[in-house]
Amino acid sequence: MSLIPDLPDGFEQICCEICGHDDRMLLASRTDLFLGGDIVFHMHKCLKCGVIYQYPRPTSAKMVDFYPSEYQQYTHGVHKENNLARFFRRYGLQKRCKIVMKYLSNGRLLDVGCATGDFLSEMRLQPQWKVVGIEPSHAAAVYAHKEVSLDIVAGFLNNPPFAQHSFDVITMWDVLEHVYNPQVVIHRAANLLRPGGILIVNHPNLDSIDRRIFKNVWLGYELPRHLYLFPSNLLQSLMVKAGLIEITRKSVYGSHAATASSLMFIIEKRFGYGMFTQYLRKFIFSKIARFILMPYFKLIDYYRRGSNITAVFQKIP
Repeated sequence: MSLIPDLPDGFEQICCEICGHDDRMLLASRTDLFLGGDIVFHMHKCLKCGVIYQYPRPTSAKMVDFYPSEYQQYTHGVHKENNLARFFRRYGLQKRCKIVMKYLSNGRLLDVGCATGDFLSEMRLQPQWKVVGIEPSHAAAVYAHKEVSLDIVAGFLNNPPFAQHSFDVITMWDVLEHVYNPQVVIHRAANLLRPGGILIVNHPNLDSIDRRIFKNVWLGYELPRHLYLFPSNLLQSLMVKAGLIEITRKSVYGSHAATASSLMFIIEKRFGYGMFTQYLRKFIFSKIARFILMPYFKLIDYYRRGSNITAVFQKIP
Protein backbone atom coordinates (compact mmCIF):
# COMPACT_ATOMS: atom_id res chain seq x y z
CA MET A 1 0.00 0.00 0.00
CA SER A 2 1.33 3.44 -0.89
CA LEU A 3 1.45 5.40 2.37
CA ILE A 4 0.66 9.07 2.88
CA PRO A 5 3.28 10.82 5.02
CA ASP A 6 2.19 12.96 7.98
CA LEU A 7 -1.31 11.51 8.13
CA PRO A 8 -3.40 13.47 10.69
CA ASP A 9 -4.31 11.76 13.95
CA GLY A 10 -7.56 9.85 13.72
CA PHE A 11 -7.20 8.94 10.05
CA GLU A 12 -6.36 5.57 8.52
CA GLN A 13 -5.14 4.25 5.18
CA ILE A 14 -6.89 1.16 3.86
CA CYS A 15 -7.05 -1.06 0.83
CA CYS A 16 -10.43 -1.34 -0.88
CA GLU A 17 -12.61 -3.33 1.53
CA ILE A 18 -14.64 -4.71 -1.36
CA CYS A 19 -11.89 -6.45 -3.35
CA GLY A 20 -8.74 -5.95 -1.25
CA HIS A 21 -6.77 -4.13 -3.95
CA ASP A 22 -4.81 -0.91 -3.56
CA ASP A 23 -4.95 0.54 -7.08
CA ARG A 24 -7.09 3.66 -7.12
CA MET A 25 -7.73 6.91 -8.97
CA LEU A 26 -8.59 10.23 -7.33
CA LEU A 27 -12.09 11.50 -8.21
CA ALA A 28 -12.96 14.29 -5.77
CA SER A 29 -11.31 16.36 -3.04
CA ARG A 30 -13.06 18.86 -0.80
CA THR A 31 -13.61 20.04 2.74
CA ASP A 32 -16.72 19.24 4.79
CA LEU A 33 -19.31 21.41 3.03
CA PHE A 34 -21.89 20.90 5.77
CA LEU A 35 -19.85 21.43 8.94
CA GLY A 36 -16.91 23.45 7.59
CA GLY A 37 -13.28 23.11 8.63
CA ASP A 38 -9.96 23.03 6.80
CA ILE A 39 -9.45 19.27 6.48
CA VAL A 40 -9.52 18.11 2.85
CA PHE A 41 -11.08 14.70 2.25
CA HIS A 42 -10.67 12.56 -0.87
CA MET A 43 -12.79 10.11 -2.86
CA HIS A 44 -11.04 7.50 -5.02
CA LYS A 45 -12.23 4.92 -7.50
CA CYS A 46 -10.91 1.39 -7.06
CA LEU A 47 -9.37 0.39 -10.38
CA LYS A 48 -10.09 -3.27 -9.69
CA CYS A 49 -13.77 -3.51 -8.66
CA GLY A 50 -15.01 0.01 -9.49
CA VAL A 51 -16.31 0.98 -6.04
CA ILE A 52 -15.71 4.59 -4.99
CA TYR A 53 -14.32 4.99 -1.50
CA GLN A 54 -12.85 7.57 0.84
CA TYR A 55 -9.07 7.38 1.23
CA PRO A 56 -7.62 8.09 3.67
CA ARG A 57 -10.60 8.11 5.97
CA PRO A 58 -11.44 8.94 9.59
CA THR A 59 -11.27 6.01 11.96
CA SER A 60 -14.58 4.91 13.45
CA ALA A 61 -13.63 6.70 16.69
CA LYS A 62 -12.76 9.91 14.83
CA MET A 63 -15.90 9.78 12.69
CA VAL A 64 -18.00 10.61 15.75
CA ASP A 65 -16.68 14.18 15.44
CA PHE A 66 -18.41 14.50 12.06
CA TYR A 67 -21.84 13.51 13.42
CA PRO A 68 -22.38 16.22 16.07
CA SER A 69 -25.65 16.61 17.94
CA GLU A 70 -26.66 19.41 15.55
CA TYR A 71 -26.25 17.12 12.50
CA GLN A 72 -29.44 17.71 10.51
CA GLN A 73 -30.71 14.13 10.77
CA TYR A 74 -30.52 14.24 14.58
CA THR A 75 -32.08 17.61 15.40
CA HIS A 76 -35.80 16.83 15.59
CA GLY A 77 -38.47 14.53 14.22
CA VAL A 78 -41.20 15.25 11.70
CA HIS A 79 -43.75 15.70 14.50
CA LYS A 80 -41.93 18.92 15.51
CA GLU A 81 -42.42 20.56 12.11
CA ASN A 82 -45.12 23.14 11.35
CA ASN A 83 -48.20 21.86 9.56
CA LEU A 84 -47.07 22.62 6.00
CA ALA A 85 -43.53 21.28 6.43
CA ARG A 86 -44.87 18.18 8.19
CA PHE A 87 -47.28 17.55 5.32
CA PHE A 88 -44.51 17.54 2.72
CA ARG A 89 -42.11 15.50 4.84
CA ARG A 90 -44.82 12.93 5.50
CA TYR A 91 -45.53 12.79 1.77
CA GLY A 92 -41.93 11.72 1.18
CA LEU A 93 -42.08 9.19 4.02
CA GLN A 94 -45.29 7.73 2.63
CA LYS A 95 -43.54 7.13 -0.68
CA ARG A 96 -41.07 4.95 1.21
CA CYS A 97 -43.92 3.09 2.89
CA LYS A 98 -45.52 2.40 -0.48
CA ILE A 99 -42.31 0.77 -1.69
CA VAL A 100 -42.47 -1.63 1.25
CA MET A 101 -46.20 -2.28 0.87
CA LYS A 102 -45.78 -3.07 -2.81
CA TYR A 103 -44.04 -6.31 -1.87
CA LEU A 104 -45.45 -7.23 1.54
CA SER A 105 -48.68 -6.22 3.26
CA ASN A 106 -47.62 -7.15 6.79
CA GLY A 107 -44.70 -8.36 8.86
CA ARG A 108 -41.77 -7.18 10.95
CA LEU A 109 -39.56 -4.39 9.67
CA LEU A 110 -36.10 -3.19 10.71
CA ASP A 111 -34.96 0.31 9.70
CA VAL A 112 -31.16 0.59 9.77
CA GLY A 113 -29.83 4.04 10.65
CA CYS A 114 -33.30 5.19 11.66
CA ALA A 115 -32.13 8.55 13.15
CA THR A 116 -35.07 10.19 14.96
CA GLY A 117 -37.51 7.55 13.68
CA ASP A 118 -39.51 9.49 11.09
CA PHE A 119 -39.90 6.59 8.66
CA LEU A 120 -40.72 4.12 11.44
CA SER A 121 -43.34 6.51 12.82
CA GLU A 122 -45.04 6.58 9.42
CA MET A 123 -44.63 2.86 8.80
CA ARG A 124 -46.22 1.79 12.06
CA LEU A 125 -49.41 3.56 10.97
CA GLN A 126 -49.78 0.88 8.30
CA PRO A 127 -51.92 -2.06 9.48
CA GLN A 128 -50.24 -5.30 10.53
CA TRP A 129 -46.68 -3.97 10.75
CA LYS A 130 -44.31 -4.22 13.70
CA VAL A 131 -41.32 -1.90 13.40
CA VAL A 132 -37.88 -1.77 15.01
CA GLY A 133 -34.95 0.59 14.44
CA ILE A 134 -31.20 0.46 14.94
CA GLU A 135 -29.25 3.73 15.12
CA PRO A 136 -25.53 4.35 15.83
CA SER A 137 -26.19 7.76 17.42
CA HIS A 138 -27.13 7.15 21.04
CA ALA A 139 -28.72 10.61 21.30
CA ALA A 140 -30.92 10.05 18.22
CA ALA A 141 -31.93 6.59 19.44
CA VAL A 142 -32.93 7.98 22.85
CA TYR A 143 -34.87 10.79 21.15
CA ALA A 144 -36.82 8.34 18.97
CA HIS A 145 -37.58 6.13 21.98
CA LYS A 146 -38.64 8.91 24.36
CA GLU A 147 -40.24 11.42 21.99
CA VAL A 148 -41.96 9.04 19.57
CA SER A 149 -42.20 5.84 21.68
CA LEU A 150 -40.41 3.69 19.13
CA ASP A 151 -38.53 0.45 19.72
CA ILE A 152 -34.98 1.58 18.95
CA VAL A 153 -31.63 -0.10 19.58
CA ALA A 154 -28.46 2.01 19.72
CA GLY A 155 -25.80 0.18 17.71
CA PHE A 156 -24.50 -0.95 14.34
CA LEU A 157 -25.66 -3.64 11.95
CA ASN A 158 -22.08 -4.97 11.81
CA ASN A 159 -22.92 -6.70 15.11
CA PRO A 160 -26.72 -6.73 15.35
CA PRO A 161 -28.54 -7.77 18.53
CA PHE A 162 -31.25 -9.62 16.63
CA ALA A 163 -31.96 -13.27 15.87
CA GLN A 164 -31.44 -14.81 12.45
CA HIS A 165 -34.43 -14.72 10.09
CA SER A 166 -36.34 -12.36 12.39
CA PHE A 167 -37.42 -9.71 9.86
CA ASP A 168 -39.57 -9.66 6.74
CA VAL A 169 -38.22 -6.30 5.54
CA ILE A 170 -35.01 -4.38 6.22
CA THR A 171 -34.65 -0.80 4.99
CA MET A 172 -31.50 1.29 4.56
CA TRP A 173 -32.52 4.81 3.55
CA ASP A 174 -29.28 6.65 2.70
CA VAL A 175 -27.26 4.45 5.05
CA LEU A 176 -25.07 1.96 3.17
CA GLU A 177 -22.72 4.70 1.93
CA HIS A 178 -21.97 5.63 5.57
CA VAL A 179 -20.88 2.24 6.92
CA TYR A 180 -17.49 0.66 7.49
CA ASN A 181 -17.07 -2.83 5.99
CA PRO A 182 -20.19 -2.65 3.80
CA GLN A 183 -19.94 -6.30 2.72
CA VAL A 184 -20.26 -7.34 6.36
CA VAL A 185 -23.34 -5.13 6.74
CA ILE A 186 -24.93 -6.64 3.63
CA HIS A 187 -24.35 -10.19 4.89
CA ARG A 188 -25.70 -9.31 8.33
CA ALA A 189 -28.85 -7.92 6.75
CA ALA A 190 -29.25 -11.04 4.62
CA ASN A 191 -28.93 -13.26 7.70
CA LEU A 192 -31.61 -11.29 9.53
CA LEU A 193 -34.10 -11.63 6.67
CA ARG A 194 -36.51 -14.51 6.43
CA PRO A 195 -36.46 -16.44 3.12
CA GLY A 196 -38.28 -14.33 0.57
CA GLY A 197 -37.73 -11.22 2.69
CA ILE A 198 -37.01 -7.79 1.21
CA LEU A 199 -34.00 -5.49 1.58
CA ILE A 200 -34.48 -1.91 0.37
CA VAL A 201 -31.39 0.26 -0.15
CA ASN A 202 -31.49 3.91 -1.16
CA HIS A 203 -28.02 5.20 -2.08
CA PRO A 204 -26.28 7.92 -4.15
CA ASN A 205 -26.69 7.33 -7.87
CA LEU A 206 -23.33 7.33 -9.65
CA ASP A 207 -25.21 7.54 -12.98
CA SER A 208 -27.03 10.72 -11.96
CA ILE A 209 -27.07 13.92 -13.98
CA ASP A 210 -26.16 15.82 -10.81
CA ARG A 211 -22.85 14.00 -10.53
CA ARG A 212 -21.92 15.07 -14.06
CA ILE A 213 -23.02 18.67 -13.53
CA PHE A 214 -21.71 19.39 -10.04
CA LYS A 215 -18.62 17.15 -10.11
CA ASN A 216 -16.52 17.85 -7.00
CA VAL A 217 -19.39 19.43 -5.03
CA TRP A 218 -22.01 16.78 -5.84
CA LEU A 219 -24.03 16.05 -2.73
CA GLY A 220 -23.53 12.32 -3.21
CA TYR A 221 -19.88 12.55 -2.16
CA GLU A 222 -20.79 14.16 1.20
CA LEU A 223 -17.29 13.92 2.57
CA PRO A 224 -16.30 12.80 5.13
CA ARG A 225 -19.50 10.95 6.11
CA HIS A 226 -19.80 8.92 2.90
CA LEU A 227 -17.28 6.11 2.88
CA TYR A 228 -18.41 3.98 -0.08
CA LEU A 229 -20.41 4.68 -3.25
CA PHE A 230 -21.54 1.75 -5.37
CA PRO A 231 -22.07 1.33 -9.11
CA SER A 232 -25.38 -0.48 -9.49
CA ASN A 233 -23.89 -3.57 -11.13
CA LEU A 234 -21.30 -3.94 -8.34
CA LEU A 235 -23.98 -3.65 -5.66
CA GLN A 236 -26.02 -6.30 -7.47
CA SER A 237 -23.09 -8.71 -7.43
CA LEU A 238 -22.40 -8.08 -3.73
CA MET A 239 -26.03 -8.82 -2.95
CA VAL A 240 -25.94 -12.06 -4.96
CA LYS A 241 -22.99 -13.22 -2.85
CA ALA A 242 -25.16 -12.65 0.21
CA GLY A 243 -28.09 -14.58 -1.30
CA LEU A 244 -30.12 -11.58 -2.47
CA ILE A 245 -31.34 -10.78 -5.98
CA GLU A 246 -32.36 -7.36 -7.29
CA ILE A 247 -35.99 -7.13 -8.32
CA THR A 248 -36.20 -3.41 -9.14
CA ARG A 249 -34.15 -0.24 -9.18
CA LYS A 250 -35.43 3.31 -9.75
CA SER A 251 -35.17 6.92 -8.61
CA VAL A 252 -37.98 7.44 -6.11
CA TYR A 253 -37.40 10.53 -4.01
CA GLY A 254 -35.01 13.31 -3.01
CA SER A 255 -33.93 14.60 -6.43
CA HIS A 256 -34.98 18.22 -5.85
CA ALA A 257 -33.38 18.43 -2.39
CA ALA A 258 -30.15 16.85 -3.65
CA THR A 259 -29.85 19.17 -6.64
CA ALA A 260 -30.71 22.20 -4.49
CA SER A 261 -28.03 21.25 -1.93
CA SER A 262 -25.33 20.83 -4.58
CA LEU A 263 -26.32 24.12 -6.18
CA MET A 264 -26.14 25.92 -2.84
CA PHE A 265 -22.62 24.60 -2.25
CA ILE A 266 -21.53 26.43 -5.42
CA ILE A 267 -23.46 29.61 -4.61
CA GLU A 268 -22.17 29.81 -1.03
CA LYS A 269 -18.62 29.21 -2.16
CA ARG A 270 -18.95 32.08 -4.66
CA PHE A 271 -20.96 34.59 -2.60
CA GLY A 272 -20.39 33.55 1.01
CA TYR A 273 -23.10 33.20 3.66
CA GLY A 274 -24.71 36.64 3.68
CA MET A 275 -28.29 37.78 3.41
CA PHE A 276 -28.36 37.25 -0.36
CA THR A 277 -27.48 33.57 -0.14
CA GLN A 278 -29.91 33.06 2.75
CA TYR A 279 -32.82 34.37 0.68
CA LEU A 280 -31.64 32.41 -2.35
CA ARG A 281 -31.47 29.23 -0.26
CA LYS A 282 -35.05 29.73 0.91
CA PHE A 283 -36.25 30.09 -2.68
CA ILE A 284 -34.24 27.17 -4.10
CA PHE A 285 -35.59 24.83 -1.42
CA SER A 286 -39.10 26.29 -1.53
CA LYS A 287 -42.23 24.49 -2.64
CA ILE A 288 -42.57 27.05 -5.46
CA ALA A 289 -39.18 26.10 -6.91
CA ARG A 290 -40.04 22.42 -6.49
CA PHE A 291 -43.30 22.94 -8.40
CA ILE A 292 -41.61 24.90 -11.23
CA LEU A 293 -38.93 22.24 -11.68
CA MET A 294 -41.21 19.24 -11.18
CA PRO A 295 -41.32 18.22 -14.89
CA TYR A 296 -37.50 18.14 -15.02
CA PHE A 297 -37.19 15.99 -11.89
CA LYS A 298 -39.98 13.69 -13.02
CA LEU A 299 -38.12 13.16 -16.27
CA ILE A 300 -34.72 12.39 -14.77
CA ASP A 301 -36.28 10.12 -12.15
CA TYR A 302 -38.12 8.22 -14.89
CA TYR A 303 -34.82 7.53 -16.64
CA ARG A 304 -33.12 6.68 -13.33
CA ARG A 305 -30.85 9.70 -13.45
CA GLY A 306 -31.89 11.31 -10.16
CA SER A 307 -29.24 11.93 -7.52
CA ASN A 308 -30.48 8.92 -5.52
CA ILE A 309 -31.40 5.42 -6.57
CA THR A 310 -33.60 2.97 -4.65
CA ALA A 311 -32.82 -0.71 -5.17
CA VAL A 312 -35.03 -3.54 -3.88
CA PHE A 313 -33.53 -6.97 -3.23
CA GLN A 314 -35.20 -10.23 -2.26
CA LYS A 315 -33.67 -13.06 -0.25
CA ILE A 316 -33.56 -16.19 -2.34
CA PRO A 317 -35.89 -18.77 -0.73
